[in-house]
This record gives sequence, C-alpha cells and structure tokens, in this order.
Amino acid sequence: MNHPLTIWIGAIVSLAVFSYLAKDNPFYRIVQQAALGVMVGVGVVVTWRQVLQPMWLTPIRQSLAGAPGAEWGWLWVGAAVPGAMWYFQLSKRYFWVSTLVSAMFIGIAAGLAFKNEILLIMPQIRASLKPVNPFAGPEGFTWAGLGQSVSNLVFLAALLTTLLYFFFSIRTDNRLLRPPVRVGRLMLMIALGAMFGNTVMTRMAYLIERLNFLFHDWLDGLVYQQWLRPWLSG
Repeated sequence: MNHPLTIWIGAIVSLAVFSYLAKDNPFYRIVQQAALGVMVGVGVVVTWRQVLQPMWLTPIRQSLAGAPGAEWGWLWVGAAVPGAMWYFQLSKRYFWVSTLVSAMFIGIAAGLAFKNEILLIMPQIRASLKPVNPFAGPEGFTWAGLGQSVSNLVFLAALLTTLLYFFFSIRTDNRLLRPPVRVGRLMLMIALGAMFGNTVMTRMAYLIERLNFLFHDWLDGLVYQQWLRPWLSG
C-alpha cells in the first residue's frame, strides 16, 4: 500500500466515510454504494472460481471428455434445474415455482443449523461440569486445587443463576428464588458489559488504524514529505 495512487484512494474513501459524522451527504453515499458493488463483484467471482467452476462445470467437462473416474459427472447437469428455479422470483405469475426450491433449501439449512448447534452446545455443556471438590486431585488437597475449586464453584453458581433467570415457566416471585434470580441478572449484565466493551475496543482499534493511516501515511508520508517539503525547500 505504498503507491501514491493507492494512498490517495484510501484517504479519500476514509474521509468520505468520516464525513457521515457531520451529516448524510452524496460523497458518503457514493462510497457506500461503491463498497456494496465491490462486495457483490467479489462474491460473484469467488462463487464462480471456488464453487461453480471446480465443483460443477469441471466434473461435467471431465465426464464428457471421458476422463477416468468421472463417468457420472454429467449428472451435475441436473443441478441446473433447481438453480434455474430461483430466477422465477422475477416473475409475478410463476413466482410459486421459486417457493418450491426455496422451501427445500430452507429445510436443508435448518437441519444443518440444528446439527451444528448440537455439536457446538454439547461440548459447552460437558465443559460446564467442573469439579468443586478440592480433594479430588491426584495429589489430594492442595492450595492450587482449592483455588481452582473456588473458581469452579463461582462459575457453576453464575451458570445456574443465569439459567434460572431465563426459566420463564416457573414463578420467580418466590422469596427463595428472588436472590438467585437477581444474581443471575447481575451475572448476565456483567457478561453483556464485557461483550460491549470488547466491541467498543474493536471499533476503536479500527478507528486508530484509520487515523494512523491518514496522519502518518497520507498527510506526513505523502502530502508533506513528497509535496510540501520539497516545495517549501525550493
């Protein structure tokens, strides 16, 4: 990113985005639409090079050319039928054709999402079962084991009280349930606060990187060092 044209384009785009802090303006909208266009263009190229060409077109070509091990590759031609059904969304009269393939894809996506959630949640549930007995270690009681047991106990208390806060099928106005429900809400607020703080830190890191680029690479490295300084010296 050391080419002057690249630096100028990056600076103009960054300033156009920062101009939205004042108010919405045509410069910001132009950059926004350009970014969306670039994303769509990159998505089309990536889809063709990484999905359609190697996984669909290449097996068909190899099958038609008689390549060994690709005798049944021509069957991928059938995939063009459900793919073409998506384009019936552009027709008001035959829109119902696209609903057939969309319903099929939604069902497949829902099944895969359910499977992925199970594979994601089950290890978390298993990892939540932490030992709280300080004498359960291979060396018996140790101060390190005691500290780990206290940490596990705090974790389990936070986990159980947070789950109790989300159990809407039971009455939480009971005097015995009010304290743990309040603790669960407090734990949830702490977790959400930490997540929000992490989000703010990430955004600030992006902002610092852009400001460093504008002041160091553009203003100092390009505008001043290459333009203003030689002009002032002359």
